[in-house]
Parts: sequence; structure tokens; C-alpha cells
Amino acid sequence: MKKLIMFIFFLLSLATMILLTITISELFTFLGLGAFQLEVILEQIQESPIEDVLPALGLVMWGLFQLYGIPLIVFLVSLNGLKTNYK
Repeated sequence: MKKLIMFIFFLLSLATMILLTITISELFTFLGLGAFQLEVILEQIQESPIEDVLPALGLVMWGLFQLYGIPLIVFLVSLNGLKTNYK
């Protein structure tokens, strides 16, 4: 029974992370932002002074943690529970 509950939460958290990613992608497409170009982002980071880059990167990381933090924690805990052998 414990394995079944953990498996259900495993699937729910995985589905949540996938749906969040799809939703963010659709939102960016709706707003006309398109896809991220990693080369452009890295170039802008290299050209900007560190004092301007750190707050922006901190804000991005905070936002990602807010979106993916709880589903990721549930995913990892349920994955650990599925790997544990109960007697």
C-alpha cells in the first residue's frame, strides 16, 4: 500500500513538472517571446557587469525554485520511497 501511494505521488509530481514546463512555454509563445537562445543569454551575461547580473540571476533562480521546488521535493521523496525495501 505504501508503494502504491508513493507511486501515485511520483506520477503526480512528474506530471506537475511537465505541465508547468508546457504552460510556461505556451505562455512565452502567447506573449511573443519565442524560445530562449542560450548563446544570446550567455553573451549578455558576459558583457554585463557582475553587479547587474547577480540580482537578475538570483531572481530567475528564486522563480524557478518557487515553480519547481515543491513538485521536485515530492518527486525525490517518492522516488526514494519507491527504491527503499520494506519488510
